[in-house]
Amino acid sequence: MMLFSTNRCIALLLGLLLLTAVDTAFAAEDATDPMQSTQELLPLSWEELTDLDVSSLARQEQSVKNSPSAAFVITAEDIRRSGVTSIPELLRMVPGMNVARINSWNWAISARGFNDLYSNKLQVMIDGRSIYDPLFSGVYWGQQNPSLQDIERIEVLRGPSGSLWGANAVNGTINIITRSARDTQGGLLYGGGGSEEQGFGGLRYGTRLSESTYLRGTLNTLHRDASMDLTGNQDTHDDGNAQNGNFRLDSQLSEHDQLMLEANVTRYRFHGYFIGVTSLDPLRWRNDDFGREGVTGSLQGNWKHRTDSGHNWDVNMAFTQTSWDLAMNGMDRSHFVLDFQHNLPAYDAHHLLWGLNYQTIHDNFENTLTVGYTPLEFTQHNIGVFLQDQIDLLDNLSLILGNRVEHFTYTGWETEPNARLLWTPNKQHSLWAAVSRAVVLPNRAQHSIHLFKQLPGTNPPVFGNALTNPDMRTENLLAFELGWRWQISHSLDVDTALFYNIYDKMQGTKFVGNPYTIDNSGTVVRDGAVGNFRQVKSYGLELAANYRINPDWRWQASYSANQFEARYDENEPWFRDPLTEIHQNPQHSLSLRSLYNVTNEIELDAWARYVDEIYVDGRTIPDYFTLDLRLGWHPHKDLEFSLSGQNLLDSHHPEFSDVFYITAFSQIERAYLAQMSWRF
Repeated sequence: MMLFSTNRCIALLLGLLLLTAVDTAFAAEDATDPMQSTQELLPLSWEELTDLDVSSLARQEQSVKNSPSAAFVITAEDIRRSGVTSIPELLRMVPGMNVARINSWNWAISARGFNDLYSNKLQVMIDGRSIYDPLFSGVYWGQQNPSLQDIERIEVLRGPSGSLWGANAVNGTINIITRSARDTQGGLLYGGGGSEEQGFGGLRYGTRLSESTYLRGTLNTLHRDASMDLTGNQDTHDDGNAQNGNFRLDSQLSEHDQLMLEANVTRYRFHGYFIGVTSLDPLRWRNDDFGREGVTGSLQGNWKHRTDSGHNWDVNMAFTQTSWDLAMNGMDRSHFVLDFQHNLPAYDAHHLLWGLNYQTIHDNFENTLTVGYTPLEFTQHNIGVFLQDQIDLLDNLSLILGNRVEHFTYTGWETEPNARLLWTPNKQHSLWAAVSRAVVLPNRAQHSIHLFKQLPGTNPPVFGNALTNPDMRTENLLAFELGWRWQISHSLDVDTALFYNIYDKMQGTKFVGNPYTIDNSGTVVRDGAVGNFRQVKSYGLELAANYRINPDWRWQASYSANQFEARYDENEPWFRDPLTEIHQNPQHSLSLRSLYNVTNEIELDAWARYVDEIYVDGRTIPDYFTLDLRLGWHPHKDLEFSLSGQNLLDSHHPEFSDVFYITAFSQIERAYLAQMSWRF
């Protein structure tokens, strides 16, 4: 009842804001750029696609075709025509990206394998602000619900980029770039609903404060239905809702200075189940609604300074406050990051950039018998400095050398060097190669967690008791990559990447000691400890192709293949499958998209995907084909309606599982969705 009331209040607030915005919209109509709206309805050509900017990840001016790495960009046009309503679903477009939905609000997302609820080898940022969670390592994707209409593009680099972005940028780095306030003037109202995304909507309005300063604000809300259980007969009660508010100011302070200020507040309430221990003697527990409820707020500032002599300074500061509650524990965390970089003017054949960063993380927990942390409060201080030089060996041959040295509270000093070579013999071909080292930091949980819960699948119950390891070290990656981009014709291009990765000191969890009992009832407990026990090797292939049949019809295809080799002691009593990487990641995956303008006003889009079989938590998850269709209609250049069908080839199917943390095994259902948007 309380949630219903809250949602109604938010809907009423949106309505009032809409009325206010509509009243002022017609006066501000001239501020809206009509060409921007029109251009977004047209598919991009090959030249436009490969000229897309990935400089926010490369830290210097660089297009996809001039990038010596496996780069990919999801454009605003891709987002609009996808028909989806969440960032994880968009990432299915990226070759080499493993995306699997666990339930309504949780995804397993990683690049080049190692997929899990907590995928620790993927750095993710929004406008340069990291959303990588240092508690369990990974991203809580359900808590990230920005308005997709505010996203300008999503830049993705597969493979390591630790020399530029530091620890945890191991198998990939994502930066979600939001539109500037200047580009979002006027109003935008959007909303929709369907069988799974039961109701969502948002309101954005931007205005000009002065000749060079712009402001915009966005409010959006979402209510999502529960997923289906393994029997296919009832849901898993993991429905929930989220609301988000975002405000951004962009100002051209002078000819040489730009300022961006951004504030974001997100509130979420996700239902779910977890077995909690309420008493040790005698042992009692309950399986109840232990969903997550929390609020995350952030403030961010970015200042860019350019000089006539060619020096570029970039300063980025971000503060994020996170508070959430489970039935079993709660957390408050403050996270501050300062990032500085300096691009120097070219000196002979050298293009130098350097920078430094500092971050401090302070957290505070409320412990229970099931989950707790010792100490209750802890502060990390991490600092790093990096240097990169791009050397023009020939007119068409460049060598990039870089390194980052960082000091971490948990592990001390680390270094992450890389060397890249880019050769462009002509306009049709570009080849690149790279050798890199990157590291994954151990997290707060591994150093301090107390976790006591029933082991999945045990009856009578056997409880697992997690032992922390203050000596946890970093996981180390040595990566070798090759890439080739070939513009076969004006309308067809192919982008290929090969990789061979060697991971050392990989994390693993095994039982230690013998089982024991804790009370007269004979309840059995097993201790488990995490450590750097294993070595894993992986290799694979990633292909992406764009084919523009004519100005109104474009195809986009991708294929990826992964193979793994794991070395470990078979005689050890492993807690979870030591061959996780081999079993838990699909060997083959395929995506094929068609974007077709039937007329100037009607669009018909299709998206087919294939994902190979995996084996998770003792269950085989079969391979599956899926198909999404979208029909869009533009009766006016500022008005859009669309109907979408998702996962149309079957009524439901499983994609992933993590029954240790999410005890209800879920299947993803076929979904239908209607959407509208109106610019004013």
